[in-house]
Amino acid sequence: MSLLNYRVIQFLRDPLRGEGRNIGVIVFSQSWAGFKSIGMIDEAAKPELFGYMSVAGNSYKESIWVFGEWIEWFKDLCNEDRGNPDKINNELDALKEQTPYFSATGGGVIETGSNAPKFALGELFDELVGQPLAKPKNDFQDDVFEILKRSEITFYTEFERAVEITIESEPGKAPIVFTLDYFLDGPKKLGFKVIRFRKARRQQLTMKVNDAIHAFTDAQNSGFLDRNRCVVLCDTDKDSVHLERLKSVAMVINITKEDAHREISRIHIGT
Repeated sequence: MSLLNYRVIQFLRDPLRGEGRNIGVIVFSQSWAGFKSIGMIDEAAKPELFGYMSVAGNSYKESIWVFGEWIEWFKDLCNEDRGNPDKINNELDALKEQTPYFSATGGGVIETGSNAPKFALGELFDELVGQPLAKPKNDFQDDVFEILKRSEITFYTEFERAVEITIESEPGKAPIVFTLDYFLDGPKKLGFKVIRFRKARRQQLTMKVNDAIHAFTDAQNSGFLDRNRCVVLCDTDKDSVHLERLKSVAMVINITKEDAHREISRIHIGT
């Protein structure tokens, strides 16, 4: 068993009020240091900053690039001062002298047990930034939203639930209308349909599959979404006729897989 120090990094929209929003966690010891924040997707070389739009607020949105600069600062701090917890603490204490918008909490200590420090960092981030402290027992829809949260696309202000899309057609023709269970607007649009295979009645499942195929076919034919921006979130990857039909019009992700959130992130980023 080993002990790790941690401090939570906060962004303060209004420094005078002193109300901070947790955006990241830094974990360090006598031999290791690591940092994780919103937008730092596994395997991505650079952070995605769109999620900071809702964090920043209207007065800070034009300077969203600053979050990227500070993410690099915290990463450099971990790399350069790894194994020197006193220096890391001193640098974090002095943060308020460099900027009024970012701060580090007093922090705490956690036991890692047999887990690697990086695993502890991920768990702390999920608990203090990406997930609620109390995790209730989830049903399928809760599990779906939890995966979306872990992929971090729910941080975007353009993220919506239960969206009806209307696309105007040629004069004299009816508009194209379809619904999406989740939708991320903006420069990297993503449309989601959610389908539960397990415990679903045959007729109900067929209707859900047909609806998803109809929606994504209309989205692609109208130029609203490309196939690789259409995503089906389900609870199986077992071969079936339904699954093959869905794969012809969308990217299909089994949310019960451990890396489901990373798959969503990769699709979002476009890697």
